[in-house]
Amino acid sequence: MNTPLLLSSLLLLLVLSLTSGEVPRPTSVIQFHQKVDHYSYSPKASQKFSQRLYEYNKHWERNRNGTVGPLFVYTGNEGPIDSFYYNTGFMFEIAPKFGALILFIEHRYYGTSMPFGEESFTPEGLRYLSSTQATADFAEVINHYKKTKGITKVVSFGGSYGGMLTAWMRLRYPQLVDVALAASAPLPMMARSAKPKQAFFEIVTIDYKEADARCPDIVRKGFSQLYSAVKKPGFEDTITETFKLCKKFDISQFNHLVGWARNAMLMMAMVDYPYPASFMGKLPAWPVKHSCKMMLDEMKVSGNEMRAMAAGAGLLYNGTDGTKSCFNIYDEFIECADITGCGTGPEAKAWDFQCCTEFQLATPSNNVTDMFPPLEWDLNIASKYCQATYKVSPDPVDASLNYWSADFTAASNIIFSNGLLDPWHAGGVLEDVNPTVKAIIIADGAHHLDLRGANKDDPESVIVARQQEVALIREWLDQKENDKGSFAYENDVVKFSAFFTPHHSTSFENPP
Repeated sequence: MNTPLLLSSLLLLLVLSLTSGEVPRPTSVIQFHQKVDHYSYSPKASQKFSQRLYEYNKHWERNRNGTVGPLFVYTGNEGPIDSFYYNTGFMFEIAPKFGALILFIEHRYYGTSMPFGEESFTPEGLRYLSSTQATADFAEVINHYKKTKGITKVVSFGGSYGGMLTAWMRLRYPQLVDVALAASAPLPMMARSAKPKQAFFEIVTIDYKEADARCPDIVRKGFSQLYSAVKKPGFEDTITETFKLCKKFDISQFNHLVGWARNAMLMMAMVDYPYPASFMGKLPAWPVKHSCKMMLDEMKVSGNEMRAMAAGAGLLYNGTDGTKSCFNIYDEFIECADITGCGTGPEAKAWDFQCCTEFQLATPSNNVTDMFPPLEWDLNIASKYCQATYKVSPDPVDASLNYWSADFTAASNIIFSNGLLDPWHAGGVLEDVNPTVKAIIIADGAHHLDLRGANKDDPESVIVARQQEVALIREWLDQKENDKGSFAYENDVVKFSAFFTPHHSTSFENPP
């Protein structure tokens, strides 16, 4: 999931139309002393590391009778927490309605939350990177806030992989999390509990077809011409010039170039927002349409599909300002165990490892139901790559055993939202599971559009979706208030061992 980039595409995820100037700075940046290992009694388990939290308390209500507003907590994805904080405006917009305290928790091994500093990505260090360790981290933090601040109600939010984590928080820790909003979370796909009606790359193709029916054929022919070009004398200069590469092309770069071009189109389908946004790059409104138009314009000039495809793909990496004179494909795209991309920078290695252990997500492209060249990728190929890279292998059974195989019939108070423009929606929960596990469909929505801040160009479908989400959060929090005392565990605070010391906090402002 490059949720940055998705950060993987999932993910990856993030999220908002708001710029960093429109989301207020945190009132506090906190270093929480977190356990390295929640599941053993080894010497490592007693070690601590600094986990970064962003807190915003300007909307938090604290009443004279001792009652306080709820905690709105974002369960961090595969990237630095500031990327999600400044791109999840929805939480800030609805917090005043609830008098909520806002908290963003960075995922271990991303951003600055490194258990072993520079040694975190050694084979020994990586053994503590998993979704189960991450959800236990979140539980420690939430439990601390409930104990020290008198908070009795908690709503968790997350998009893409963060959405998966937020749903799991409600499932694993119902005594800590009362309501969960999981946006664009492809849990059934991850658990292999049901075969999607449409494949990831098929939906990318449909998105381009809906922009203009001619564009998928341009992409198909463009890739075909690329495959033919490398068989001709002088192909190095032709491809270097066509794709505007910074370094002269040679045949060893072929598969990477194909992945670079494919990644651009799937990423633009994921973040196909109705207004300019910069979450995954400086992109215009409706980037799929814009990319498609660039291809059509190039066809008028050169009549060459490979050139047209190169122009359309370049939009992701060069943005609307077009400041790059050439592309360095190895800096802009990293091949990894997630065929939808792992993003760039240190985050790419962490997500790559998670995809080598826990997550095997999208099915490969096939050039039959989609516009991309066939991609050879299965569990055996993934295992060879992961063994060579990390000496681990993916476990296709693990996810279904650990996380209920995406069977949510016994769950409650979870909202699953999905946008139909988002290629990941095929792997999501698209129908109500029971009266308190609800599916919200956003017809004109891309990847977790509903978590983004309100924008004048928002389609009606996301405006309605946000209204539904607020109503359900309100209903379920009120229900807890009405049922207070019915279940003793709801008011109990689980005793975890993580601790927090104020002298490790840095404040942008002096919180009241």
